[in-house]
Amino acid sequence: MFNQTDEVNNLLTLMKLQNSNIHELNKLILTTVSDMMLPTSHEFNEFVKHVSEFAHYHYNSEGYSQAAQLVQAYHYILWERLLDSQVLAAAEQMELAIGYLELVARERQIRIHPQILLLNQCILFMEETQLKIIETLEKLLENSHPAPQLQN
Repeated sequence: MFNQTDEVNNLLTLMKLQNSNIHELNKLILTTVSDMMLPTSHEFNEFVKHVSEFAHYHYNSEGYSQAAQLVQAYHYILWERLLDSQVLAAAEQMELAIGYLELVARERQIRIHPQILLLNQCILFMEETQLKIIETLEKLLENSHPAPQLQN
């Protein structure tokens, strides 16, 4: 049986987990920048740019989620807007960041650098978390959509 309150709590837990992931990824990026010559790499700069955009959209989406919980506004339109305007936009930025990290890692010396390996592992974990956030929101949307009205 679908329990909307539990799903909202799950969503908030995932959002908080993603906050921790973003914090750890930012620490890895700072360590990587100080260890290597990557700041001069266009691909690495693009990776950092898209990670920043992802974080921006994620933080905005968490605010929406907390507002929804506080006012118990479990309306279809709220979940739809959250999914469309923030969560999916964050996922798009993450995909772009992953693509640029893959470009950075094409160079053999860089690919085997421990910081790049950690960045890759961290971003892939964040991608999994983002997919769970999307799935939870889609479930909320599916179960909060008003039943169609029958016409006489």
